Amino acid sequence: MRVNGKTPNQVPRLAVALGDAGLVLAALYLAFLLRFGGELPPANFAAFLGLAPWVAGGAAVVFAGLGLYDRRRDGFLSTLRTLSAGVVLIGLVTAAASFWFREPAFPRSIILIGGAVQLVLLVGWHRLVWWLDGRLHGQRRLLVLGEAGETASFMDKLLDLPGDPFCVAEVVRPEGAGRLAARLEGVDGLVVMPSVPPKARRAAVTAALEKRRDVYLVPDSFEILLSSARMSRIDDLPVLQLEGAGFSWFQLAAKRALDLVLALAGLVAGLPVLVGLAILIPATSKGSPFYVQERVGQNGRVFRLYKLRTMVTGAEEGTGPVLAATDDARITPVGRWLRATRLDELPQVFNVLKGEMSTVGPRPERPEFVERFRAESPAYHYRHLVKPGLTGLAQVQGRYSTSAEDKLRFDLYYIRNYSLLLDLQILLQTIPIVFTPAAARGQSGVPEPNTGAFLTNCPAKYGQQQLLDKRGQG
Repeated sequence: MRVNGKTPNQVPRLAVALGDAGLVLAALYLAFLLRFGGELPPANFAAFLGLAPWVAGGAAVVFAGLGLYDRRRDGFLSTLRTLSAGVVLIGLVTAAASFWFREPAFPRSIILIGGAVQLVLLVGWHRLVWWLDGRLHGQRRLLVLGEAGETASFMDKLLDLPGDPFCVAEVVRPEGAGRLAARLEGVDGLVVMPSVPPKARRAAVTAALEKRRDVYLVPDSFEILLSSARMSRIDDLPVLQLEGAGFSWFQLAAKRALDLVLALAGLVAGLPVLVGLAILIPATSKGSPFYVQERVGQNGRVFRLYKLRTMVTGAEEGTGPVLAATDDARITPVGRWLRATRLDELPQVFNVLKGEMSTVGPRPERPEFVERFRAESPAYHYRHLVKPGLTGLAQVQGRYSTSAEDKLRFDLYYIRNYSLLLDLQILLQTIPIVFTPAAARGQSGVPEPNTGAFLTNCPAKYGQQQLLDKRGQG
């Protein structure tokens, strides 16, 4: 609980970044000592000092781009996978710097030895940071304002978080928003769901801020569109100014240039893998290794998307178009591995070269599903203002099984806040996802509304835990 207002709940990002940079350099120094039997020759030491600022700076950029300083509560295993990808990228940065500055006294063996030492030191450091974050954060008691169905979905997400950083102490229906003052005394934060009307939302947020409680606002589509608004004025009237959705001509040109470079590089690097998989797939299940499917692209145009086949041939003959589910029997054993590693998307580099897709953007959906999603969300058509992508913000921030509504929130944020730097960050964060099979689970479907009572997942604080019925005791 708070004492005198706010309490820290994380180790400062700057402290984590400085620790990372220091350990990356310490690992390289130890690698020199191991390589040269405990004595560092002057020429090698000079090479180390010359490259140290570039390696440290490169490590900071790589780790920030990988999202290590966002400190999402996804569990330490997620951090470990990201660190592994980061160490590989730091090795490439170090090799590039030694080549650029022509440092023969910085042998390649140092990069290999240093990479192994870096991983050990960084894993230990981030494990310590993870533990300290947990101690500082504690378990935050939340009051959730919203309808029963969406609250049940929110509870499912909380239960998936490693370490139980949050718990729901009470659920209140939207009509109870004006009477939250007393209830906020026993919690650390307020969660406001999209179903809460604007007037009730303002009352709830105002009450929480007055009590110095954290507010977690689950935005609707309109609020995400406002995320890129800038303050302006008309005479003495303050206004929020929104520019039209879409990219400028310069952004389009830069994005297309990046797409071509990355697609060509991916095609050259991935061609041996593609050939090998084209042999493996038909050898393990009957049918062609490739699969062509209609998807909806920019401005609603339908195009033919290329994939490696992951399901049995004729998987939809009896069912028609349906989303893949967790433990879907139609997915082949090789296909399950391809989905987990995202290698089934490899042929889409041809879609990028043809200009039908970009490397980064909202994932394209099938026409049948687009019609359904449009009916459920009027803002869904905004996704088609830009080209679909091989990867996107929804893919690196969510899961394969994230609902269409939640993916739409990420996609709208991407479109409204686009920059080339954001594209590069998403591309970097895609690398660890390849090694994260849990992120590739099938569509789990929309949770059914709560049909009975549920028990709060907070520890008992004032006697027995509260039993809340689906009316939310609003």
